Amino acid sequence: MEDTKNSAAEPIALGALCGAYGLRGWVRVLPFQDGDALLDSKNWFHLTLGGEPQPMAMESAKFHGKGIVAKLKGIDTPEAAAALKGAVGLLREDFPDLGENEVYWVDIIGAKVVNTKGEEIGTVRSITDNGAHDVLEVNGVKGKMILIPLVPEYVELVDMEKKEVTVDWSLDWD
Repeated sequence: MEDTKNSAAEPIALGALCGAYGLRGWVRVLPFQDGDALLDSKNWFHLTLGGEPQPMAMESAKFHGKGIVAKLKGIDTPEAAAALKGAVGLLREDFPDLGENEVYWVDIIGAKVVNTKGEEIGTVRSITDNGAHDVLEVNGVKGKMILIPLVPEYVELVDMEKKEVTVDWSLDWD
């Protein structure tokens, strides 16, 4: 996930388009997070580098292996599906409501990161999935990139009102 600021009117990339699936124009999508937001909305956007977001109507979608397969309105052949490059996204307003103590990755991009002593570590640049768990990529106050596992042992609190993440992390661990 890139370090970008999104206004309410800009779609947020939630998954990469990964080619055709089957013979009827379905596409493969590799979600950046869990994928539930994509399955819960019919109002997708096609996102490409340097291009304007294009609305796409999702007709049907389901989890398939580690990804999602989806049927998009107007994409009816494997060739048309394979030609789609880039990513898919949603407007923030179309994200489903979250449960207690849950946040979307995009909501903590740019958040201040402090340790349990109140010392500033840096700012969340992005969040990645390393296979075992998610990782906070933090632009450290000393100018270095700091990688902090996004697990309960290190992440104490995510305060959305203050847009601050409190971690059990020492300034010496950069």
